[in-house]
Amino acid sequence: MVDKIDEMIINFGALGYDEKLAEKIIGEPIKKIKNYKKLYERGQALAQYAIDLKLFEMAKSGDIKAMDKLEFRKKRR
Repeated sequence: MVDKIDEMIINFGALGYDEKLAEKIIGEPIKKIKNYKKLYERGQALAQYAIDLKLFEMAKSGDIKAMDKLEFRKKRR
């Protein structure tokens, strides 16, 4: 189960917020939060997945630009 702070950190990763901004929002040092790095990286991965999934859906409907962008993103990984 994900609590509110964990969810916020996942979102920080998805949005690319740095530690200083995250600390300002939460109001305490990030180092105090257990599993910060793991949660942040999960947010990054979830954001990439959401983008790729949307591009995939668009590509399936015949959007050539979406196909190209998805292929570019796959090669970049």
